[in-house]
Amino acid sequence: MKKIHLLGVPIDVLNSNELKRLILQLLNRRQAHIVTPNPEFLLLAQKNQEFFTVLKQADLAVPDGIGLKFAAWLKGVNLRRYSGANLVNFLLRLAYHKHLRVAVINWQGGLSNDEDISQALRQRFPHLKFLVCSIDREEQKYDVLRLRAFKPDIAFVTLGAPWQDTFIRCYLLPDIPKLGLAMGVGGSFDFITGKTRRAPKLLQFLGIEWLWRLLLQPWRWKRIFNAVIVFPLTVLIWQIRRFKYRRNVVALIVNQFNEVLIFNRLGRRDYWGLPQGGVDYGENHEQAVRREMFEETGLNDLQIIGRFDNIVSYLWPKHYTNRGYKGQKQTLFIMRYYGDPKLVVFDKTEHKAYKWVKLKDFVRSVSPIHRSNYQLFVKKYFEVIHHHEKSKTTKRS
Repeated sequence: MKKIHLLGVPIDVLNSNELKRLILQLLNRRQAHIVTPNPEFLLLAQKNQEFFTVLKQADLAVPDGIGLKFAAWLKGVNLRRYSGANLVNFLLRLAYHKHLRVAVINWQGGLSNDEDISQALRQRFPHLKFLVCSIDREEQKYDVLRLRAFKPDIAFVTLGAPWQDTFIRCYLLPDIPKLGLAMGVGGSFDFITGKTRRAPKLLQFLGIEWLWRLLLQPWRWKRIFNAVIVFPLTVLIWQIRRFKYRRNVVALIVNQFNEVLIFNRLGRRDYWGLPQGGVDYGENHEQAVRREMFEETGLNDLQIIGRFDNIVSYLWPKHYTNRGYKGQKQTLFIMRYYGDPKLVVFDKTEHKAYKWVKLKDFVRSVSPIHRSNYQLFVKKYFEVIHHHEKSKTTKRS
């Protein structure tokens, strides 16, 4: 499949026949997750790392919203967009004709309640096998046993972004191992129940449904402002950033047993490396490394014993990007940790494992792509240690 990356999120480029064929393939494969990114999703993903990771890991990302089409034009791609509500209707018709079982996990207290949805489905699809159950979005509790017993082929989750897709990835798919595919649908069922009126066909075709929503629901102005104004500006900023390096900090953390802390990143089979992260706006490098190391390791009693600014810089692969930059310039921090090595608490949205490795085994324990840079880091570590020992000797004499 052809993909395009918008604000770091991969989006599938598909015509309607390819989309239908792929959905059928995903149903047969089982445990598939469909997301429908729109401008609001992509802006949320810039602030919510868990949501960003969920969108990247989805099996199919169907573009929803005219803003994505305009953003793709800047990359020379004619992206076909699909309304989430239309995709829901397609899947319901598919389930009806193929005798598939459909579950709707509805937000408790939403505009359409369970009975509204059940009644609308019975009227449209008289012989469809379906189950509607509510979930408390805050507690994320639902009747797992009932859902397992129903054995759904397709599940729709109406919690809205970002909760619906993180719920699917973190709870629903692990809880229902025989589920065919799951999709977050926001307020799509409010159109089916008639609680919300869809924009006229002409406005849908022109991609200005947002104007219709603003007229009907003026209290949504902030969300619409983000989609119509903030998103295009963010895309333009990303286009400018592709000529610049991102500021980054990386930490060589060595404990009292002369071991180095490394992590296995999510999304790849075995990708071991040092904890690292970007420098946020308004931060200096030291503030950034302390924040990043606490977020990634849970350790806040790390002592900085050495710093090497912009020690390495590198370009990212063509299809990889992080906030639009062409690559990274890394500042290395040498850090000491004297606490219990077992107290590491890593971020499970970024890493799947951690380990302490002996300094002498460190370079060959990491992924090959890092080894040349990490050999340099080890050299700098010994320079720092030598300098400290020399300083101690000078003070004694």
